[in-house]
Amino acid sequence: MDPTSTPANNPPISLSLRRGKENIFMHCSIVVVSVAGMVLIRHSATTALSRVCGHSFTASKRPAQYVAFARQRVASSSPTLYSHDRHQHQAADAETRHDDDLNHRKYYSISGTGQRSKVNMKTNTGHDLQTDVPIKMGGGDSAPQPVETLLAALLGCTQATAVFVGRMMSPRLTIDKIYFDIEAYRDERGALESPIDIVPTIPARLQRVSGTVLVYFKKGSDVTDENMRILGEQTEARCPVANMLHASGCELDIRWMNGSDT
Repeated sequence: MDPTSTPANNPPISLSLRRGKENIFMHCSIVVVSVAGMVLIRHSATTALSRVCGHSFTASKRPAQYVAFARQRVASSSPTLYSHDRHQHQAADAETRHDDDLNHRKYYSISGTGQRSKVNMKTNTGHDLQTDVPIKMGGGDSAPQPVETLLAALLGCTQATAVFVGRMMSPRLTIDKIYFDIEAYRDERGALESPIDIVPTIPARLQRVSGTVLVYFKKGSDVTDENMRILGEQTEARCPVANMLHASGCELDIRWMNGSDT
């Protein structure tokens, strides 16, 4: 085997070396070294690497040879070699990812009081909301139905996301206004199917949302069909409400159109 070769089936190597013989850190069980081809390894580090691999290296060796030899050495080692360090490293990585996730979370909060079919709600940002159901469904028809507010949320989320996406595109698209014409349907058996103690065989969620989104841009904007495709595609992918509908299995069939073409 060529000592400088790095076959694809060799185990990945990542070794952290510090100045001096004793300051060597391994981060997995089959592990050691990620040395970029142009990185120079100090002589003190080569001594430390020699102690670990049981081989004498000189400072004139190329980094690729250190990597290749370490791979060979690791491949013949016990599978449990450095397992403690590996688990510590994995735990540290998981904690770092968790902290990073927490730093990017956006929280929402709402409280409400329901009586019969009507609910009065207040958001943590100080806004009031109400929902009700039609009289034929036992309600008072005094406010939009919950599913209607879901569609309203889709429109509001789409508007805000589209403005952001357009602003970030190149060339920049400045949206003046958007007209929405949206409808949706669900199968009522998903909510009404009996017996009530058995989960319905038909999902209660919305099954399809369709319609048009007519976008008007700032005067003088040169908007191509490709621009419109990207705007619609990225808005639906980045809008939390649209993303949630997609994930539920609901079909979204919404046509994005340039208002200046109508």
